Amino acid sequence: MKRIAQLGILLAGLLLFWPLQAQSWEDEEMEELIEKFLKDKHVTITKSNYAFTKNYFTDLPKDSMQIAEFVCKGEKPLNQLVKAFEEQEHWADLYRSYEGFIGGTTLFLMANIGPKGMGGRGGCDLHLCHNTRVLVYKIDADGLQLGFVLQWNDLPKGEKKGFIYKCLGYDMEIVTVEQEVDRVTMDSVRTAIKVGETVKNNPKQEIDTTYIDGKWAVSAKYHRDVLRAMDHVSDYYDDFPSLSNKINELVKLSKKASETELASIGFALKREASRYERLLTPEEYALIWKGLYAMETKAKGCDPQIQDYFKASESILKDKVNESVRLEYHDTKRHQFLRDIGFTVTKNDGGRWYYAVSGKHYTGNPELEYLDACADEDGVLRYTAEHKETNLKPGIYRLTAAGRTSFSGNTGAFIFAKAEELLLKEIPACDDRGGDIWRDAAIRVKEADEKGQQISPSDVRIALANGGMGYGWSKIVIDGIIVRDGKVTYGVSCDKDFTGRQFTGRWLSAVDFVLERTGDLPANEQ
Repeated sequence: MKRIAQLGILLAGLLLFWPLQAQSWEDEEMEELIEKFLKDKHVTITKSNYAFTKNYFTDLPKDSMQIAEFVCKGEKPLNQLVKAFEEQEHWADLYRSYEGFIGGTTLFLMANIGPKGMGGRGGCDLHLCHNTRVLVYKIDADGLQLGFVLQWNDLPKGEKKGFIYKCLGYDMEIVTVEQEVDRVTMDSVRTAIKVGETVKNNPKQEIDTTYIDGKWAVSAKYHRDVLRAMDHVSDYYDDFPSLSNKINELVKLSKKASETELASIGFALKREASRYERLLTPEEYALIWKGLYAMETKAKGCDPQIQDYFKASESILKDKVNESVRLEYHDTKRHQFLRDIGFTVTKNDGGRWYYAVSGKHYTGNPELEYLDACADEDGVLRYTAEHKETNLKPGIYRLTAAGRTSFSGNTGAFIFAKAEELLLKEIPACDDRGGDIWRDAAIRVKEADEKGQQISPSDVRIALANGGMGYGWSKIVIDGIIVRDGKVTYGVSCDKDFTGRQFTGRWLSAVDFVLERTGDLPANEQ
C-alpha cells in the first residue's frame, strides 16, 4: 500500500512538472529546427549574425536580437519549418500568424531587451514580408522570454526569400502602430523620444543627436554648423556661384570628417541638390563635378547608405544639365497646386516666379507642397495669396493654418481672415529650424512613451523632420471671425499695403488652411 501511495505521488509530480519540461524541450527543438533549416542544402544565407549558443543574449543588451536573411530554393524546407511554427501554438505563450500586408497599420514584436533593468526597448517589424509566423516562450522564472520570428516572400519558381529573427527579452508583446504615408521604424521612434526628452526638459538646450534618414545620428551642433556654413558662403542666394560655393565648402568639411559626419555632409548635399531650381550648362556641371567626385571618393569605405547620399546628389545635379522642360513642368505643377487648394496669388512684387514648393513640409515628407514666396536677390517681397468662401452659414468661425518665415525679429508676415473686419495673426519667425509644431510633436512622443501609450507615427515624423531640428513651422489660429453674409477671404500676406506692417524677412511659407464654424451669432442677429 505504501508503494502504491509513493507511485501516486511520483505520477502527480510528473504531471505537474511535465508542461514546464515539455515547453523547455519545445523551444530547444525550435532552435534545432531553425538550425537544420539554415543548414539545408537548398537554403542560402545571404546575411547573418545568428548564433545557436543557448544563453548568447544574456550578457549585453546589444546581443539581444539576431537575424538570418535567407533564400530558399524550393518549397519543402520552408514548408516544414512553417509547419513546426504552427504545431507549437499549444506550447508557446504567444502565437501569431499573418498572411498578406495589413493596410494602414504596422505591427512590431516589442520587448525590453538585455539583462532585466539594464537593457533597452527593441522591436522587430512584422510587415517586412508577406508572410509572418511568431512564437514566444517563457524560459525563466523572472519573466525572461525567447522569441522566434519567421518572415518570407514567395518568389517565382517556388523560391522563398525571408528572415529569421531570434530575440531574448522581457515583457515581449506584439504592438500595432498606425501608419500614414510611410512605415515608421522603431529606430525613428527611439530617436524622436530623445528629441522629445530634450525639448521637454529644456526648450533652449542644444539637441545632442540628430536623426538623418532613419539611421545615422550625429551631433546636432555639427549638423547645424554644416547647414550654416553653406548659408554663409551663399549669402542665401540660389544661383550657380552659390551652389558652387556650397559644394566647395562641403568638400573642405569632408576632408576631416568622420563617417558619421560624412552622413551629415551627404545629407546636406543631397538636400541642396534637390532644392536647386535652375538648369546647369555642361560647363557649370563640369566645374562642380570635381567636388562631387572628391566627396564620393572620400565616402567609398563608408556604409552604403552614406555612399548613396553622394551618388544620388551627383545624379540629381547631372539631370539638371540640358533638362529644358523641367522648369516648365514645375511651373505647371505649382500652379496646379494653387488650383487644387483654391488659392490665388494676388500680389508678388519683388518675388520669384514660383508660388509653391516642396521639400520642407513640417511632416518631413519631401513630396508635400505648400505655398511659398521668396524675395529676389535685391527685392523686398510684397506677397499675398488668398482663398474666398462665399456660401458659409452665418456664425462664428475659426481659421487654423501652418506658417513659417525667415528670422528677422517681427517680420511682418501674417495669416489673415477677412469677413466684416480684417483679422491678422503674425507668423513666428523661426527660420527653417524648430517651430511650435515640431516642438509640440516631440513632447507628445516623449509623453506617450512615459505613459506607455501608443506613439503617433505622424508625431514621430514631425519630430524628426530636418534631421530632428524641425523646419520652423508654427500653428496659427484666428478665432472670433464673425460671418453674417456667408463670405470670408483668408490666406497669407506680407504686403505692407494690406497688413500695415513692413516685411523685413526674405521668404514665407504657409499650408493647411482650415476654416471651421465654432458657434452661432448672438440670438438677436439670427
